[in-house]
Amino acid sequence: MAVFEAVAEAPWSRHELRGEVDASRVTIARILREFEDRNWIEYSGQTYSVTPLGEWVCDKFTHLVDEMEAEHRLRKPLQWLPADVVTFDIQCLRDAEIILLDESDATALIRRIVEFHRSGDWVRGVARVAAPVFVENQWELTIHGETRVEIVVTPEALDTVRNHPPSAQRFREMLDAENACYSVHEDIPISVGIVDGTVGINLTDDQGVLKGGLVTDDESIHSWAVELFETYREKSRPVTPDVISA
Repeated sequence: MAVFEAVAEAPWSRHELRGEVDASRVTIARILREFEDRNWIEYSGQTYSVTPLGEWVCDKFTHLVDEMEAEHRLRKPLQWLPADVVTFDIQCLRDAEIILLDESDATALIRRIVEFHRSGDWVRGVARVAAPVFVENQWELTIHGETRVEIVVTPEALDTVRNHPPSAQRFREMLDAENACYSVHEDIPISVGIVDGTVGINLTDDQGVLKGGLVTDDESIHSWAVELFETYREKSRPVTPDVISA
């Protein structure tokens, strides 16, 4: 491919290609001969140049290589994305930011989620779990800021809040705020956050352990995330202070 791409860009002599591509003289000669036999390149004077057929093949093959590189990058995180929830074309994730759990810095993923929630003026989403650090962050955004927060959570998430007194106090304060709205739904399949026009998707394994996340501003995924949020919000019931105090 290095030889093919070089010749497709501009004519090269065999000597020049040896200096451009890290390969032996014999290897360069073999590759050029094979390309000539396929009519992908042609030799004229002292240089090799691409033919129209070769230009077409190089363009398509380069595109395939790019696609396979994107697939390789997404292969690991996509194993934690539930297929029955994904109704968008996964190719839309090709340029997504991927954040994976780093054993050498276990808090890096949490910090990135907090940073993501702080990146806009309107936070919406569905959440399967809760953690004191997230409650604290949302409390600062709403009580000490002007961010609008609307989140649908599971009963398990509310249990986590209820069993942590500082979080419970923060949560009760947010329930009284005009710019915070929380509701509960029993069965949320995935945690998804929407901050303005950007979407964050939490990746968890079969045991519900957080393994990573995806962040993207793809319009198709944003539409999917908004529809997911609105669907669960319509089926949810408001969280009231007495629920947290129970």
